[in-house]
Amino acid sequence: MAESDGGNKKKTVTLKSSDDKEFEVEEGAVIQSEMIKNMIEDGYAASVIPLPNIDGKTLSNVIEYLNKHISKDEDEDDGKPAETGKEDDLKEFDEQFVNMDWEELFDVIMAANYLSIHELMELCCQSAADRLKNKSVRAVREMLKITNDLTEEEEKEIINDAPWAFEGPEIDDTVN
Repeated sequence: MAESDGGNKKKTVTLKSSDDKEFEVEEGAVIQSEMIKNMIEDGYAASVIPLPNIDGKTLSNVIEYLNKHISKDEDEDDGKPAETGKEDDLKEFDEQFVNMDWEELFDVIMAANYLSIHELMELCCQSAADRLKNKSVRAVREMLKITNDLTEEEEKEIINDAPWAFEGPEIDDTVN
């Protein structure tokens, strides 16, 4: 762990992505990750923490989220009342944060799961669920990259058994 220059001397941790990009992040931000918090507590974070399952772009997104959410925890710890409107700012940030393409969102979900960042995982999974809501079977398969292994007869049988699942004006066949 390194310490930053300046009056506060906040501890920092260096994270290294799968594509060898290094990010120096405040310890207060990265301990939102249960995995990294445990590594720090166990003394494994004395140098660079390699994250072989996360590329630089995704790690940058995760760090942006962690940095924005660090102050929320610090305000609760210092005994001062939280700033007025701070929760609204975080809510607006979260709404903008998940406004990314499907592939990028899925990468952040995988990173949040790997790093055990529960709030980020919930936020991104809810966004994914909202995007899948009211989509056609074809659109969901395409979005989740699921190959259709059903024969034409099997598919017709399923449609006959549950026609309500395949009809209605609320079904959206777009993939986005």
